[in-house]
Amino acid sequence: MKISDSLRSGLVTGIAFIFFILIGIYTTFEALTLSGLWLTVLGATASEIAAQTPTLTNQQFSRIFTVIAALVAGAVAARPSVKLGQGILRAAIALATAGAIVAIFLILMNWLYANGFNVSFVFEKLKEPTITALLFGQPPLIGGAIWVVLMTVGGAVGALLLFGWRALNLQKKGARSAGPGVVRGNQTRIIILAVLAAALLIAPLFLSVYWNQVLGSIGLFVLLGLGLNIVVGFAGLLDLGYVGFYAIGAYTMAVLTSPDYPFGWGFWLALPIAMIMAAIAGTLLGIPVLRLRGDYLAIVTLGFGEIIRIILKFNPYTGGPQGILNVAPPTITIPIIGVTIEFASSTAYWYLIFFACLIVAFVALRLNDSRLGRSWAAMREDEDASEAMGINTTHIKLLAFGLGAFFAGLGGAIYASRQQHIFPDDFTLLVSINALALIIIGGLGSIPGVIIGSVVLIGLPEILRPISDYRLLAYSALLIVMMLVRPAGLIPASRQQREFAERDPEMETVETT
Repeated sequence: MKISDSLRSGLVTGIAFIFFILIGIYTTFEALTLSGLWLTVLGATASEIAAQTPTLTNQQFSRIFTVIAALVAGAVAARPSVKLGQGILRAAIALATAGAIVAIFLILMNWLYANGFNVSFVFEKLKEPTITALLFGQPPLIGGAIWVVLMTVGGAVGALLLFGWRALNLQKKGARSAGPGVVRGNQTRIIILAVLAAALLIAPLFLSVYWNQVLGSIGLFVLLGLGLNIVVGFAGLLDLGYVGFYAIGAYTMAVLTSPDYPFGWGFWLALPIAMIMAAIAGTLLGIPVLRLRGDYLAIVTLGFGEIIRIILKFNPYTGGPQGILNVAPPTITIPIIGVTIEFASSTAYWYLIFFACLIVAFVALRLNDSRLGRSWAAMREDEDASEAMGINTTHIKLLAFGLGAFFAGLGGAIYASRQQHIFPDDFTLLVSINALALIIIGGLGSIPGVIIGSVVLIGLPEILRPISDYRLLAYSALLIVMMLVRPAGLIPASRQQREFAERDPEMETVETT
C-alpha cells in the first residue's frame, strides 16, 4: 500500500469538503432538519418546515451529510485494496487527512474572524455563525479534533461496508454456481419486485399532488427509456432523435381527441393509432439509415428529431407555436352500473403510467430473451460477423426502430393526455438526451437499470430541491462519482457487466507493460 495514494485521496476529499463549505451547502443544510426534509417530501408548507427545531433525534441534515460523505469517501479510498486490514488503513489515512485539512481551514477562518477580518466579504456564504456551527459549537482545537476523529471513523466504517458488500457478492456468486441457489435467487428477486410494486401502488395515496406529478414524470421517462433501450441497449443503434417518435404519438393523440378538431375520438380509441403512427415513422426512419453506424447514425437521427419539431412548430394544422389545447383525458365506463370514471388527478394518471410501464417492461424482457433479442445482441457486438452468420440485419434494424418508436408513441400519447395541452417546444433534443442518459446511468440493455436511471435522472433533482440553488451542483457531482465508480451503470445487464470485467484486466496488463 502506498501512503502517497491515501494522502492524495485525502487531499482531494478535503478540498471537496472545503468547496462545499465555501459555496454554502453546509449553511443550507444547517437550516434543514431530518423531519423538515421529510415534510418537504410530503409537500408541507414553508412555515411547517421552518417550525422543525434540531434535537438529538431530529438533527440538522448537515451532520448526516458529513457522515454519509465520509462513508462514501472511505469506500472509494479502500477500493484498490484486496485485504480488509489494508483497506481500512488506507481509508482511515485518507479520511484523517481530509479531516485535518478541513479542521485547519476552519481554525484559520475562526482566527481571522477573532482578529477582526471579515472573511464573508470575499466568501459570501462563510459567515462567523457558520464557522461556529461547523466547529460543533466547541473551541477551535476541540472542534477541529472532532472533525478528524469523525472523518477517520467514517472512512474506516466505509471501508468495512465495502468489504462486506464484496463478501455478499461472493456469496451470491457461489450460490449461483451451486445450482439450486439460482432458483432461490430468482424467488428472492420476484419477492423484492412484488414488494416494490405494492409500495408504488400504495404510495400515491399518501403523497402530495406535487410528488404524484414527479412520480408520473419518472414513469413517462421509464416508458421512453424502455423503448430507447431496445434501439440503443439491445440493438446498439445510437438514436438521438427519439423525441421525434414521442412527439408523433403526443400530437396524434391531441389531434384525434381535442374538440378543436373534427375527429372527437376517445383516449382508448386514439391510443393504438398514436402508437402505430409512431411505429410507422420509426420504420420509415430506419430505411434510409440502414448503412449508417455510430456517430453518423446519431447525427442523422438527431436531424430527424429536429425536423419533426420544426414541422410541428410551423404547421398550422398542428397549432403551430401555440400547440394544441383541450386534449381529452382517458375515461373508463363500468358496464354493469353505468358509471364513468374520468382521469382527472395526478394519482389516476400515475396508475395508468404504472401499468403501462409494467406491460412495456414485460414485453421488452420477453424480446430480450427471444431469438430476435439474441440477433440484436449479435448485431450490437459485430454487425459484419452477425450478417455473415445469416442474420438479416436489415430486418432486425427496422424492427428495432419500429418497436422502439411504438413504445415512444405510447409515452407521448399518455403525456399529451396528462398535460391536456402540448407545444412543439415540449419535444426538444434535451428529451432525447435525458432518455439516453438514463439508460446509460442505469445500465445499457438492463430493464431494471432503466427504472433506476429514471429515478436518478428525473426524481433525484426533485428530491434535492430543498437545497435550492445547489441541487444541480450536488446532482452533477453524484453523477460524476457514479460514473467513476460504476462505469457500466447502476444495474448493468449481465453481458455488459462481463464486458467491463474483462476490460479491467486488459487495462492492467497495458499499464504494467
